[in-house]
Amino acid sequence: ILKMKKVIYFVSEDWVFLNHRIELAKKIQKKGFKVILVTNITHYKNLIEKKKIKVIPIKIERGSLNIRKSIKTIYKLSKIYKKIKPDIVHNFGLRQIIHGNISAQLVGIKKTFNSIIGLGSVFISRNFFLKFFITNLLRFTLFLKNSHILVQNKDDHIFFKKKIWIRKKNLHLNTTSGINLKEYTASKEPKGKIIFLFASRILKDKGIMELIQASKELSKITKNFELYIAGNIDRQNPSSVSHEEIKSWEALDYLKYIGHVNNMNDLYKKIHVSILPSYREGLPKGLLEAAACGKPIITTDVAGCRDVVINGKNGILINPKNSDELFLAMKKMVRNKRIRLAMGKEGRNFIKKNFLLENTVKNLIDLYNNC
Repeated sequence: ILKMKKVIYFVSEDWVFLNHRIELAKKIQKKGFKVILVTNITHYKNLIEKKKIKVIPIKIERGSLNIRKSIKTIYKLSKIYKKIKPDIVHNFGLRQIIHGNISAQLVGIKKTFNSIIGLGSVFISRNFFLKFFITNLLRFTLFLKNSHILVQNKDDHIFFKKKIWIRKKNLHLNTTSGINLKEYTASKEPKGKIIFLFASRILKDKGIMELIQASKELSKITKNFELYIAGNIDRQNPSSVSHEEIKSWEALDYLKYIGHVNNMNDLYKKIHVSILPSYREGLPKGLLEAAACGKPIITTDVAGCRDVVINGKNGILINPKNSDELFLAMKKMVRNKRIRLAMGKEGRNFIKKNFLLENTVKNLIDLYNNC
């Protein structure tokens, strides 16, 4: 009898897995793999276990790559890997890649896959020492022969080839973030004021401050719009926005803070335009979902975001950190229904062509089996 291959997914938080990887994991299971999740747990553990995915809790502290804490994490992981003896370990995110790869090597696991889900605040920051340290740490952990890198966008592909010196056969452009179009429906534009939706963690790196500024400018010339902000405050992130700041925004009569949303498909039916003025992304799931729901997009011409939008086709690309350009793009969307509808229609076609979950899974299974 063929034994089922075991794959460990090492992800920072259980809710991150539930939001971004659960669809992928379910499809991987259907292809005959046993999926085990190693993650920091909150109250979502039972929800994940209902999907027949074994969850192994590990306490990971986010924030600094503190040497003492790192050694502790690597020790804990090694114990888990030794006990489970997986065929494959798949790490998601920079910190998980560094810790997960070292642990896998120590225990002698044959294959690791490492999904770069955006290079995050480290690479936006001006901290040269930190960048240098992380770059070399990545080089060290990824230099191992059976360590494969999966990047989500073309910019990261170039970065890992040129700066981290990853061998060509170990570097793959595989998003691991496809969209299941059955889950997202394109609907007619709602009546009433034009509603912009910012759906992301509430971080300065996501361009939220520029968005607030641009919306204030827009409110001076028209009352025909609203801005919904959906997402969690991520207190552990250095670029987090405070509760007080959000409270002060709620005083703006056109702004509505709705926090974490479980059913995004329903929310997209109520809005007109999706907006994400981020400084850098891996591949923003919110924009993929918006496009799948036939919504036009305003986003920045940066890594990750420009992979989802062709300027003038399914959305508008603007320069990052530029509230004036953002204001002009918002004004254009408010005033022009024909453009909104045309861009929305293009968006869904774009997802069909480039980001179907079925294709993502097929590529990933090929890599699991043949690398």
